[in-house]
Amino acid sequence: MAESIGLEIGNPRFWDRADLRHEVDRIFDVCNSCRLCFKFCGTFPAIFEGIDRRSEERRQAHLAANPELVTQAAAKRAAAEAAGPKEHTGEERAEAFGDELAELSANATDLTDAEVDHAVDLCFQCKLCYPNCPYTPPHGYALDFPRLLLRWKAQRVRRDGVPARQKLLRNASLIGRTGDAVAPLANWATHNRLNRAVMEKTVGIDRRKLLPPFHKETFPKWLARRGAAHVEAPQAVKDGVSDPIPLKVALFSTCLVDYHAPDTGRAAVLVLEHLGVEVVRPAEQLCCGMPFLDGGDVDATAHNARRNVAVLEPWVARGYRVVIPSPSCSLVIREEYPQLVPDEASARVAAASHDLMDYVYRIARDGRLKRDFRRRLGKVKYHVPCHIRVQNIGLRGRDLLKVISDEVDVVQECSGHDGTWSMQVEHFEDSLRWGRKAFEGMTPAVGEACSGGCSDCALAALHIRQGTGRESVHPIVALAAAYGFELAAAKALELRPVEPSPQ
Repeated sequence: MAESIGLEIGNPRFWDRADLRHEVDRIFDVCNSCRLCFKFCGTFPAIFEGIDRRSEERRQAHLAANPELVTQAAAKRAAAEAAGPKEHTGEERAEAFGDELAELSANATDLTDAEVDHAVDLCFQCKLCYPNCPYTPPHGYALDFPRLLLRWKAQRVRRDGVPARQKLLRNASLIGRTGDAVAPLANWATHNRLNRAVMEKTVGIDRRKLLPPFHKETFPKWLARRGAAHVEAPQAVKDGVSDPIPLKVALFSTCLVDYHAPDTGRAAVLVLEHLGVEVVRPAEQLCCGMPFLDGGDVDATAHNARRNVAVLEPWVARGYRVVIPSPSCSLVIREEYPQLVPDEASARVAAASHDLMDYVYRIARDGRLKRDFRRRLGKVKYHVPCHIRVQNIGLRGRDLLKVISDEVDVVQECSGHDGTWSMQVEHFEDSLRWGRKAFEGMTPAVGEACSGGCSDCALAALHIRQGTGRESVHPIVALAAAYGFELAAAKALELRPVEPSPQ
């Protein structure tokens, strides 16, 4: 029975090169025999095509060395065709003609390290192969394909170092702080053709790729300027709820919200406080580490994990829940931190952490969701980010949108973005190909009335805009707008006043 090592970077086996290659060969061979995940990214086709190519090369070489096999097989096929169709007996069997040569089939051990490198780099860590795989733990095969590829990248980084381009692109906090400090100039630069051509040549960002906008007032600045707000007393918990969710939140706001989507943070605070939740934002929090992890720098990821656990754990100990408005970041904190930093504090933080819409849904489940909505949506397109699906927490963005919408059209397709992967010249075209179904799903049909689009992930929304020209907002923005809060991002939605109930 195999054992999945995941991201246990403290385990010496994690860094054993021979052990890793053995695991790659074992898992790639299982995937090659199954081939269920061919449709998720370019990694699987690269593996399958590489193995098939080796098999065909062996077959052709063997037939060239043994031409009599070709002659014999041709004679058998001619005889079978002349005999006509055979009577069906109910048994399934394949007829052999002598040149199939299954014993010459290649396997994963025949792939070179360079071919594995290529396959690994085609993965954009949507992680959808994991919930769709029939062989994940506790199955005896113990396949964890996404973390296997991260382990390969980790060994490559430790051996070769972090590429210069990646060192810049992965530092989301530095990019955000720098860009927001000169927001108008930074936004101009991201749209200037000459500058984009220079960026493409120097750091490899495709000149066509839409980039996240910068804002003069970041979410932390807005929160500091606004100060503490009065929180109204919450509604009573409905009967039958034995363990209601605590109404105290330590907001892990994420780099993406802090610097590029501040209205999502504003909406989260406004809605949570409206529901009677006390919201604090620990100022010492760092980037969750996802950009480092995607590049294979697990040491940098673990450093940020330890720092964030040290910041968040005291709040958890005081009864606060950690709430995270970005699915990739909630995935890292809830599922990767306990492996990267395997201690009790990390486990406690992970257990107390929620994706934002899951937390709001739990408030609704407890009977404490206020229904004093002032506006309402018609039909809404809702994109489900891959990292929501992987967490197996349900489609809570959809569930809450149903409360304020006439209809919610759910689009469960990958956007093809993933961090900086889609920004890179070598992957941009592929990212559009992998996101095509999401783009089609989020585009209203001709004559279809649609009040707007929503996605829990700001980067997925950005790529959907790349493929459709249409804006999408976080479901919390839609909820805030329905309550009557004014947010610039909500302009992407068509809301109508709620008709007063007849007396």
